[in-house]
Amino acid sequence: MKKKQVGGLKRILIFFLFFIFSSQSSYSSQILDYETEAFINQILKDIFEVNKVNKKIKFRINNSNEINAFVDIDNIIHINSELIMHCTDYVALLSVLAHEVGHIDLNHITLRKKTIEESKKYNTLGLLSVIAGSTVTQNSQLLQGAILTSATLSNQYIVFSKEQEMEADLYSLKTLNLLNTNSNSIQTLLKTIEEKLLDKGFSKDKQRISTHPYFEDRISLINNFQNNKGNNFDSKYNERFNYIKAKFIGYSDNEELLKKLNEPFKTYAESIKISRNGNLKMSLQNLNKILKNNNNSFLLETKADILLSHGYTKQAIKFYKKNLEEYPLNYYAQIRIFENTEIKNLSNSDIEIIFQNNKDLLFKYFNNKNVLFKYIELSKKLNKKDWLEFFKFVLSINNIEKEVFETKIENFKKTKNQDLLKLVNLIQKIN
Repeated sequence: MKKKQVGGLKRILIFFLFFIFSSQSSYSSQILDYETEAFINQILKDIFEVNKVNKKIKFRINNSNEINAFVDIDNIIHINSELIMHCTDYVALLSVLAHEVGHIDLNHITLRKKTIEESKKYNTLGLLSVIAGSTVTQNSQLLQGAILTSATLSNQYIVFSKEQEMEADLYSLKTLNLLNTNSNSIQTLLKTIEEKLLDKGFSKDKQRISTHPYFEDRISLINNFQNNKGNNFDSKYNERFNYIKAKFIGYSDNEELLKKLNEPFKTYAESIKISRNGNLKMSLQNLNKILKNNNNSFLLETKADILLSHGYTKQAIKFYKKNLEEYPLNYYAQIRIFENTEIKNLSNSDIEIIFQNNKDLLFKYFNNKNVLFKYIELSKKLNKKDWLEFFKFVLSINNIEKEVFETKIENFKKTKNQDLLKLVNLIQKIN
């Protein structure tokens, strides 16, 4: 086995918190994790089906220590990692997502945009918060539209926003009813958030100027929703959720939440934490105990992440490939294999095959530094000067003036290589 790389412990976060390159967003760093994305997509599909939602709704997972979810002006649902870690089961997360879908399905975003444009006093953040009360703190940089601090906005607007929140709450509760499940866990989540806000000094008087109803009013709404008595709890869903939650907790520093986990999820989270603390042997021993009685191939992906973070590249790639056998669309595992493929002793023909076979990654993640750096390496080996020049250009876009950018793009569009032209057009479209 290969010796441990210097600085290897730091790399494990890079692989789990797979940051998107050149993001212009003011939000927290984005987490790219296929297991979590696939699970959330399934939950959203269930919500869409029972509510007959025909809109395309995207989401992103943020690396944040605030218990929060919100919708932005582009109808993108933002889900914070801390929210996932504090949901006691998948139903709590489903309730939150249904609330945010409700904002979109009920056209609350359109109304909010109009109000903000008319007020001309706020940037068009247009962020609407989680059913669980959102992250309402005293830090103005974290508010992101969840609270209105200026007295210049009328009481009528605040009341209207509270009505929207109650509508979204009802939308969520009706969704639970249609799915024949209950709201017990969302009440637990609401109480958890209220306790944390009170600890931060967010009193009831401060709640008054929030766009969200009082916690007690929201819990009362849940208790009085007579039809919400379903018992259709999907244990397989919940097992999937618990592994995801344990993974998030393992990568966090939240010892309190780790202790509350049941087995085997606690051991799973501990194996990740132990690895981050430098003990690879004990980490793998714990993880292998779980793998003996579990066919969850995402555990193999985590094992690969751990091995890779400690410098065991070849062994890690083997486990990434095993995960891909069951989940061939796991692009993040593909990226890890691609960027860690050793080409030093390969022939030019073999390198050309690698160049061509990974273009799907290039077109899908053309802003990802890891993908770009690998393609720069391949281009140098193959003496593909036009590709090499373009990749370097993409890496420097944020430091280029608009006029220079447009001139270079037009020059690149003169290429006769159709794949390169496709990539040039993609870059031009998003800038």
